[in-house]
Amino acid sequence: MNAFHPGRCAIDEFSFRYLAPADACVDARALDQVERTYQVGVPANTHDDAAIDIAIDIAPLFRALVLGLAPTGSMRDRLLALLLQVHQPATVTPCAGYGVHASYPSPRAYYPLRFVLQEGAARWQVDMRTLRLRPEFTSAATGTPLALELRCDFTRYAPLYNLFRKSLFALEAGHFLSELAALAPHAGLRIVPVVGGQAIRLDVHDDGAPGDWRDALLAHQGYARERNSGRFYGGFYPAPCVFGQRRLDEVLAALAAAQAALAATLPGAPAVGVRLCLRAGDGVAAGVYRIDGSTMTCLDARDPVDACERHYNYDNFNFRTVPAVLFLCVDELAYHCHDDTFLEMNMALGYLNQQLIRHLSGHGLVGRPFRSYDQLGIDTLLQTPADGQRAYYGLMVARNRCREAWGVLR
Repeated sequence: MNAFHPGRCAIDEFSFRYLAPADACVDARALDQVERTYQVGVPANTHDDAAIDIAIDIAPLFRALVLGLAPTGSMRDRLLALLLQVHQPATVTPCAGYGVHASYPSPRAYYPLRFVLQEGAARWQVDMRTLRLRPEFTSAATGTPLALELRCDFTRYAPLYNLFRKSLFALEAGHFLSELAALAPHAGLRIVPVVGGQAIRLDVHDDGAPGDWRDALLAHQGYARERNSGRFYGGFYPAPCVFGQRRLDEVLAALAAAQAALAATLPGAPAVGVRLCLRAGDGVAAGVYRIDGSTMTCLDARDPVDACERHYNYDNFNFRTVPAVLFLCVDELAYHCHDDTFLEMNMALGYLNQQLIRHLSGHGLVGRPFRSYDQLGIDTLLQTPADGQRAYYGLMVARNRCREAWGVLR
């Protein structure tokens, strides 16, 4: 990774992880320049009768999705169906403090992502509350017939997130992109992300009229419900589980497939390192492992999972029966890069973690992403400084009781 004059994203993230200024999370902080760039705006002429008349009602499309129908017509309808399927929270977690959940995680179920649909020179804000497309303004065409621009409502974040809400926005964008890109081929669409120039845009290409993709939608709905179900107030106490060699091989294969998909989707993103903390299992030795392609190198043969719990920042998650914890690591020069690179790096990390979450859910396991831990303690445990890296994003791998799964990202 090349070093640049650090941007605001890198400076704030470094402050959160290594300096932890006490006054940084006391009161709501005004949006900085980067946040203002990505902050969702107010649709043009919101109270204008003419603007109301030209707003497009997408409620029928959502009702059709709920009833199991899949549009096969225009690119716009197919894209909106994907967006509603992936982003619109459709599950309410019973007896939980975090309420609704979509098919990918969001901190405290904020789901602050907002979307602007660009079709030629027309731009529409997607209003998920009223299920309408509202005109924003006319602009130059993007070069593709259809594009989805990712925005954020940073005002939803509590003061706790002041220093790293930009990172959370990009991480969540990566999780969202992973789900959208996985489902898009079934709708005859191809998603090409473009990050830079103070924008995160998903260009949409037509790969031909789709066949009947109702089964793909149904399977995705099932996955989303399974990922979201569960109770949270009582804490997270996974069911007993250890990895045998077969299960470990499956996870490593899923990681390799996720890395290949990431390289194809975000080829310009900075490289991601991987550390795996394992408990001993049948044919599996405990230890901290560096994962490099198909090569596992043991860096420390002691069981590291209990140490992961000691360095974790919350006391309501029990690691005692957790078989594995995975950490995605970044080049230490990441804290010197400019904003576009830093945002793309976070998108890549979110994308990669979501690929693994989806794999684990299909194998009776739960992947719970987290980023709240003692940074220096975890880096020492994982021996990342020796490789010029720092731990950045974790994934707890476990088997949950009654197949419950928590999708909360902290």
